[in-house]
Amino acid sequence: MDKFSKEIAVGKETRLFQFTHMKNMNGTKFFITSHDENKKAISFSLTKKDDGEWRLVPGSARWLYAIEPLLAEAIMDTRTE
Repeated sequence: MDKFSKEIAVGKETRLFQFTHMKNMNGTKFFITSHDENKKAISFSLTKKDDGEWRLVPGSARWLYAIEPLLAEAIMDTRTE
C-alpha cells in the first residue's frame, strides 16, 4: 500500500486529505480520509476506471464531486503506472 497526503482547497478553506492506494481483484482504488466542514472524520474512495480516469465511488458526499478533478490530479501527480 502506498500512502500520501495532499492539501486541497474546498470552498474557502484548505483541508488535508490522506490517500491510501489499494489493489485487489476488484481493481485499483484510493481510500481517502479527511474532515468535513464540521471537523467530522469522513472517508471515501476513488476507483480507477477502464479509461484510466479516477472517479468517486457512486454515493459519495455531494460536495466531493466539486473537487473530484483535484483529487484525481493529486493521484496522477504521485503515480507512475
